[in-house]
This record gives sequence, C-alpha cells and structure tokens, in this order.
Amino acid sequence: MLAMDALERIEIALRVDISHFLGEKDSFAYVNPALFFDKFTSVINPKTKLTQHQDWLRRHAKLINRSKEEFIKHNKAQYGLPLPIWITCEVWDFGTLSTLYSGMRLEDQDAISVKYGVKNGRHFASWLRGLNYLRNLCAHHSRLWNRNIIDKPKLTSRGEITFVEHFRSNEHAQFRAFFLLCIAQHLMVTINPGSSWFQRLSKHMSEFPKLDHLGLNLYGMGVIDGWETWEW
Repeated sequence: MLAMDALERIEIALRVDISHFLGEKDSFAYVNPALFFDKFTSVINPKTKLTQHQDWLRRHAKLINRSKEEFIKHNKAQYGLPLPIWITCEVWDFGTLSTLYSGMRLEDQDAISVKYGVKNGRHFASWLRGLNYLRNLCAHHSRLWNRNIIDKPKLTSRGEITFVEHFRSNEHAQFRAFFLLCIAQHLMVTINPGSSWFQRLSKHMSEFPKLDHLGLNLYGMGVIDGWETWEW
C-alpha cells in the first residue's frame, strides 16, 4: 500500500508531463510516428508483425474501448476518433506511459527527465520500466521483500544523483526492490516535496522482525547500511 501510494502520484505527474509535452507539438501526437524514435515506429517484431508503436496503439485502443468514463463517451460521440491527447491521456496506466516515453525522441526524453534531476532520458526510461514492474507486483499483491528485479534500472552517471552512489558497488542491491523504492522517493521529492512518504516507509521497514538467525532481514530487500540517515 505504501509503494502504491507513491506510484499513483508518480503516474499522475508523468501523465501530465508526457501529455503536455507531446500535446504542444500535436493535439494527436500519440498517433504521429514523426514524433517518435525511428526504432519505435519502424522496426517490426517478427512475432507480432507490429512495430512497438503499432502495438502501443493497439493496447491504447483497448483502454479507450473499455473505458466507461463519461468524458470519453462524450468526446467519442461528439468528435469521433482519435481523441486529443489531453483527453485520451486520462485512461493511460503506468505501463502505457512508460512504453510511450521509451518511444519518444531522445531529446524529448531528456527534456522530461531533467525535470526529475536525471540528465539521460534513457536512464529515466529504465527507471520507469522498473517502477511499472513494481506497480504490477503491488497490483497483484505479490511480495517485495527479496524480489529479484528482472529489468534492472540503469545507474545514472557517476556523481549525478547522490542516492545512486550508494548502490554503485552493490550489485545485489541493484536488483532488489529497495532500489526501486529509492527511485520512487527521488521522484517524489520533485512531485511532492512536502510528502512524508519516505518517513512512513522507513517506519514500516524499521518494524521488520529480528530474524537474522533464520537469515530473514531487510538485506533480502536490498537495503544499504546507513539508509536511514540519507538526506533527500
């Protein structure tokens, strides 16, 4: 529940940033291949026979078709399809946002990621994929403790972001959920600087039972020594 609390706020912030950025270029930017990276729009997956963009549009159409929101029904009836990006973005979930961002042109990715203190948009794209994985785990009520992260988020350039430096020499921690929770906190500092989210998370983690004799502890989650004193 704590993880979802942060992820929901991050999802809304990204929805605003991505839709506003693309919407300034084209009211129907999400269907315009010229606004995306060549590989995203031109390379065909031999299994699906679709490009990544076409596959994204297919999933997007499902979200629109199954939406019961009145504003979606109204705009479809009044103006038809496609819907302007500032309307259709309201049905995008975290996975939809993450995939669309990964297909944006490199300079456009950078323009968004730098708002969150991440210079390289490709690094940020890997962070979003990781957070989407975390969100899916939470949505299915799966465990986070000792979970191995399949698609490891990329480390930012040396010295760029303070908390990342704590993980640089600890490969085990890079593949664990605590790294993703720290990424979430880094984004939360920009989205909602006054949030007490990390304090609540820290309190919850401090209540982990003392079971070292059984090999059960927070290190299974990828915590780093001294994490409680980190400044954000």
